[in-house]
Amino acid sequence: MKKLIAFTAIAAVLLTACGSTADSGTKPAQTAKEVGSTKTEAGTSAETETTAAAEDNAEPSETEQAEQSETEESTAEGGILVAYFTPAENGVNDAMTSASKVNFWGEDMGNAEAMANVVAAYTGGDLFSIQTVKDYPLEYNDLADDAKAEQNAGELPELSTVVDTSGYDTVFLVYPIWWYTMPQPIYSFLDEYDLSGKTIIPVTTHEGSGLADSVSRIAELEPDAEVKDGYSVSGGNVAGSQEDIENWLKEQGY
Repeated sequence: MKKLIAFTAIAAVLLTACGSTADSGTKPAQTAKEVGSTKTEAGTSAETETTAAAEDNAEPSETEQAEQSETEESTAEGGILVAYFTPAENGVNDAMTSASKVNFWGEDMGNAEAMANVVAAYTGGDLFSIQTVKDYPLEYNDLADDAKAEQNAGELPELSTVVDTSGYDTVFLVYPIWWYTMPQPIYSFLDEYDLSGKTIIPVTTHEGSGLADSVSRIAELEPDAEVKDGYSVSGGNVAGSQEDIENWLKEQGY
């Protein structure tokens, strides 16, 4: 475990704000866990087909060999994980007036979740929701007070969801900016997982501070990872952010 240096929160509340108009698009159907399950089934199917081929003394065709080589090359290059935190999936109520929610692709979801879905859909990455054992209040002022208390205490909330990061070369971290920095659950995630050798790209929703201190903080906690500058969207613009996020991803080579 890496040691997290507790810091004092700067006195300003920067929680995410919601938009009102949904963009059209296709939401990825698989989360990180579902993808793992699918890979297991695919592996079983491939094993069965291979056994059948052996029984029939069948040699793989040139096309099958090329496809196998292409698959192995893709696997060797590693995958993309899109890990996000949103209070909307960690709250004690379902207050749709919460500043952390937005109607996106026809669904009510957290701002960070909406942005994470865009990133995952465009890059083909696997979604993973960072969730905590504790519940967060979704009412704006209560959430702000809770976030400030956590930060002042240097608290690392216990996480309730788990992901195997070993198969990923790139990790997008998507989250709101709270009090000029990352939410404490993101600190918990970085404390729990060793992302050495991976590329980490922060994506934030904010109310004026952009990425805040995200890049430098992540670099401190994951010194052996390559941390990119990332991207940020104002909370009130999340609902209409799909095209801008995709254009940014395209500029990054995705």
